[in-house]
Amino acid sequence: MQKAFLRQLFGYLPSKVIPALAGFVITPIVTRLFLPAEYGYWALAGGVSDFLYALACSGIGAAMVRFFATYKARARLDVFFSTLGVTIGTAVIPASLISFAVLLSLRSHLTSVLYTLILISILTFAARAVFTILMNVAVAQERSGLYTAFELLTRYGGIGLGLALVIAFGLRVDGLMWGALLAFAVAIPFLLTLAAKGTRISAKNVHFPDMLEMWRYALPLAIGNMAMWGLRLSDRYVIGLFRGESDVGLYSAAYNLTGKSVDVLAALFGLSMFPILMKVWEGEGRVATEKTLAMFTRVYLILGVPMAAGLALFASPFISIFTPQAYHDGYRVVGYVAFSAFIWQLSQIASYGMLIKQKTGQIAANQIVAALVNLGLTLLLVPRYGYVTAGVTTLVGYIVLFALQAYSSQAYLTWQLPWRTLRNTIIATLCMGIVTVATYSVSGSIMELRLSYLLLSVGAAMLVYFVSLWLLGEANEEERAVANQLRQRLGAMAHGVDG
Repeated sequence: MQKAFLRQLFGYLPSKVIPALAGFVITPIVTRLFLPAEYGYWALAGGVSDFLYALACSGIGAAMVRFFATYKARARLDVFFSTLGVTIGTAVIPASLISFAVLLSLRSHLTSVLYTLILISILTFAARAVFTILMNVAVAQERSGLYTAFELLTRYGGIGLGLALVIAFGLRVDGLMWGALLAFAVAIPFLLTLAAKGTRISAKNVHFPDMLEMWRYALPLAIGNMAMWGLRLSDRYVIGLFRGESDVGLYSAAYNLTGKSVDVLAALFGLSMFPILMKVWEGEGRVATEKTLAMFTRVYLILGVPMAAGLALFASPFISIFTPQAYHDGYRVVGYVAFSAFIWQLSQIASYGMLIKQKTGQIAANQIVAALVNLGLTLLLVPRYGYVTAGVTTLVGYIVLFALQAYSSQAYLTWQLPWRTLRNTIIATLCMGIVTVATYSVSGSIMELRLSYLLLSVGAAMLVYFVSLWLLGEANEEERAVANQLRQRLGAMAHGVDG
């Protein structure tokens, strides 16, 4: 099972790593083209699209992964895709029309720049919703190649079109948003054709009882995801209200860079885990599912703990690589954001028992509580202490969410944190940190960017971390066998070169 999971993980790897790298490419460009205030407007407008998707369509995307296997097993994919089309329409069209009406009523209270950006953001929501739900179908089909191809095409295509509009036609951040919208719009017909190939989509195949079942599953998740929007993005609006758009830009640039780094790992686990867990649950039952979930958790801790710690340790040089001087102060939130992203995925893993048993209402309730805790702390602290405290309150919110999800899921699927692995990863991370700091300190200061020393430190960190885990006895028999095979191959290659 671990091998199957790793195959899935690496199958989706390009779809997450390469787009994340695109984020690291575009951020230096955007932060040099636009000052923090304009970046802040871009972040605020983009949050509107995220909010609308979370509220109207995110639950439908999760439902696709949950129900696709059932329809396929019963040879009812014609009904699935036909009903899906109507379900998407009942979500996207009303949400878009209401949003346009609300935006028009608020026009006198918004700057012309923000009004235009939000208008584009609503249009982007509609296109993105259809595209993302179809991508969830590809995940349910376990077609990692299809998913990866369209993820890369839309991500890089959107960036390319957006930058072309900015550079060639003199647009500002609105050009970037138009580029993303065009990329989604072009991709949707091709993705639909490939995802639904071999099925007949027609009004005759729409089954309204099935649509109601999808909505019963999706609606609580949508409410919970709206709360998660509050946990992840509401702090930007609080910062903008009390501290100004420049602070929004500083916070958002650092948040986006850090979040993309850890979210690569989190997204890979999310894409790979749930389809596998559903197969195990349907085919082998609860005990096998619990063992599989424990394996997922162990692998995630081994990879996630050092990644979050490394970002926190090198926050200042990390931000300095990708942004100009005007954005460097944002390094102060990197550590909080890194561990928030790490704990977010851990809470997802802990909640799979509720997802499998379709207890989405409980998931939503937990997310609402965590979001309210975060929002209350943000409103209390940010006006007085500034945008850095938004990183702290976000971390607290995710810790609350993790505790609630882990506790609530136990009634449906026993999930236990592998304490021995957690202990070993913490010890190995501490060893890694000591060696890394000692290596980088030779450059003069850990707060300043020295790229050659940073690369050397990262290499030393990885070596020390995995050697420490090996010495602590964390590797199981299968992993030791793979490592020995790799060592023997490297030895044979080295012997061949010497010969």
